[in-house]
Amino acid sequence: MNKNRLLPTLALAGATSLAAMLTPVAAMAIPAVTTFNVNRSWSGGGGTASLVGTVDVPVGSYTIQNGTPNPFTNVNLTLTVNGNAVTLNAVSVAATAAPAQFLVDATSSVLTFNADVSGCSSNCESLLKFIDSSQGLSGPLYFIGSEASFGFVGSREQGVIQSPFTSVVSSPNFPLTFGTAQQQPPTSVPEPTATVGLLGLGLLGVGSALKRMGK
Repeated sequence: MNKNRLLPTLALAGATSLAAMLTPVAAMAIPAVTTFNVNRSWSGGGGTASLVGTVDVPVGSYTIQNGTPNPFTNVNLTLTVNGNAVTLNAVSVAATAAPAQFLVDATSSVLTFNADVSGCSSNCESLLKFIDSSQGLSGPLYFIGSEASFGFVGSREQGVIQSPFTSVVSSPNFPLTFGTAQQQPPTSVPEPTATVGLLGLGLLGVGSALKRMGK
């Protein structure tokens, strides 16, 4: 092969090798933690209830109002009310209408809820309702939030099972921690020194070949 044609070919090969070594480093982004463990319990009126399981929410802050947004991408919860257990697998966000708003804040460590009815001058509510998707709001449900009625504001956390009917309600304080992030396995990222070493070897190889061709 002609030397003048080979030099550009070697240079291109070297550049391609360097790009191949750099690409994995740029592509390996550490994913945000979005699965939260839920372990709540409450009592009232002589009864006891609990909510245990997981919910998935992308890391971010969400203001729910007038049925949107619904940031929950997966729900797997067990509601137990006075010894009766049911599974809840969905969330209804339709109960919060303006000016009320329900605030969901998902970080890499905790999931926080805050029910805000401060802008209400009459009756309004800020509620999240966890439900069985096959039965909707007519089936078992867990709901949490605040309600305003002509200046009176009350908070509510309640589990309801229709058959046999049983219910336990309490008054939580907002904001509250609803879940804690699951621990994720560490993501392997190449050490900077190792990456630099690989780049150096690639450059050295290309440089040596060019030097030999120049003799």
